[in-house]
Amino acid sequence: MGADERSIDSVLERPEMGSYRWVLYALCGLLMGLEGYDAYIVANLAPFIARGLDISIPSMGFVFTAQAAGMAVGFYTISMLADRLGRRNIILIGSTLFGLLTLASTMAGHLEQFVIVRFLAFGALGGTIPNIVALLAEFMPEARRPRLLTWIFIAHGLGASAAGLFGPSFVQYHSWEAAFWAGGVLLLLFVPLLWLRLPESCRFLLIRNPSDPRIGEILQRIDPDFSFTPSTRFTTTEVKAEGLPLAGLFRDGRAPMTLLLWLAMGSALCATATISAWKPSFLHVLGGLETATATRMSAVSAFGAMVGPVMLTLLMKRIGVPLALALTLILGFVAMTMLALVAQINALGWVLSFAFGLLVIGAQAGLNSLAASSYPTSMRSTGIGWAGGIGRITSMIGPGLGGAMLAAGWGAWTIYTAIASPLVVAAVAMLLFYRLKAGTARRAPATAPA
Repeated sequence: MGADERSIDSVLERPEMGSYRWVLYALCGLLMGLEGYDAYIVANLAPFIARGLDISIPSMGFVFTAQAAGMAVGFYTISMLADRLGRRNIILIGSTLFGLLTLASTMAGHLEQFVIVRFLAFGALGGTIPNIVALLAEFMPEARRPRLLTWIFIAHGLGASAAGLFGPSFVQYHSWEAAFWAGGVLLLLFVPLLWLRLPESCRFLLIRNPSDPRIGEILQRIDPDFSFTPSTRFTTTEVKAEGLPLAGLFRDGRAPMTLLLWLAMGSALCATATISAWKPSFLHVLGGLETATATRMSAVSAFGAMVGPVMLTLLMKRIGVPLALALTLILGFVAMTMLALVAQINALGWVLSFAFGLLVIGAQAGLNSLAASSYPTSMRSTGIGWAGGIGRITSMIGPGLGGAMLAAGWGAWTIYTAIASPLVVAAVAMLLFYRLKAGTARRAPATAPA
C-alpha cells in the first residue's frame, strides 16, 4: 500500500461499534419504526377504512394488492438507482414522499383514489427500506452484521405494533384519518434530523471516487485517531464487481444463490403480506371476534416481531443462518394453520398472533439480513431490492386471493392452510441454500490458488 493510501477496512471492520455507529443504528431504527407504523396502519384499520369508504371488507384486497405492487416497483427500480446515486439521497427522498403520501391517503374520497395513493406510497417505501439495510450493512463490521441487520427489523415491528395498538384509539376518539395524520406528520418531522445526521456509505463513496475526502471525514467520526490528507486514496479489500449491478447477481457463481434467495423471499413475503393484511379481518369474520378486539389481538404479533430477531440470531449462531431460517419458517407454518382454532378458543388468538411475529416476521427479517450479507457493495442495494421485489410480486397475489377466499365463504382451516403454505416452500429453499453454501465451502480449498 502506498504512502498516501489508507484502508477503510481498518476502521469499518473493528468489532467495537463506537458511539457514532450506534447513533447511526438508532437513527435507522427510528426510521424503520416510523415507516413500520405507516406501512401497517391500513392492515390494522382495514374494517374501519372499509366502512369509511363505504365498501365491503373483501374489497380492501385491492388496496393490499396495490400496496404490494407499489412496493415491488420501488424495490426493482429505486434500489438499482441507489447503487448509482447512493443510499443517503434515496432514503431522504423516499421517506419524505412516503410521509406526504401517507397524509394524502386521508384525502381519498373513494376506493380507486385510495388504491392509487397507497400504490404510490409503497413505491416510495419500497425504495427506502433496501437502502436503510444496505447503508447499515456497509457500516457494520462483518462479524456483527447478520445479528445487527436482523435486529433492525425489531424497530419495524415496534412501529407495526403501535399502528395496531393506537390505531383503534384514534378511530374511537376521532377517525381513521387521524391515525394516518399521526404517522405521516411524525415521519416528516424526522426527515430534517436524517438530513443533518445521516451519512453516505463510505464503501459506496469509495467505489465512486477513492479520493473523496468525505470518506476520511466519516471515518474520523468513527475513529477520532484516524488520519488522512487531501491526497489520500482510500482502499478496501472488497472486490468491486464490474458491469451492471443486476447482471452481477448472476455472475461469478451467484446465480443459484440468487435464485434460491428469490424463491425464499417470494414465498415468505407472499405468506407474510397475506397474513399481515388479513389477520385482523380474518379474526373478526372467521374467529367471531369484535373488530376492536381482533385489531388489538393482531397487533400482538408486533411484540413477537421484536423477540423473533433476537431468538433467530441465537439460533443462527448454533446451527447457521439457512438452517435457522428453515426451522423458523416450518414452525411458522404450523402456528398459522392453528389460527383456525380461534373460533373455538378465543384466547389462542393472542398466543398465535405473537407466534406470527416471532416466527414469520422474524424469519422475514432474517431473510433480509441474509440477502444483505450475500452481495458486495457495488450490487448490495440491487441484490436486496430484487430479492424483495420478487417477494412483492408474489405478495400482490396473496392478499387478493385472501379476499377472494373470504368472499367465497371458504372455511377457516382451508384459508389458513392455503395462505401459510408458501412458508413451507421458503423453508425448502433455505435447506437448498444451506446445501449450496456447504458444497461451495468444501470446493473452495481445492479451487484456491496455490
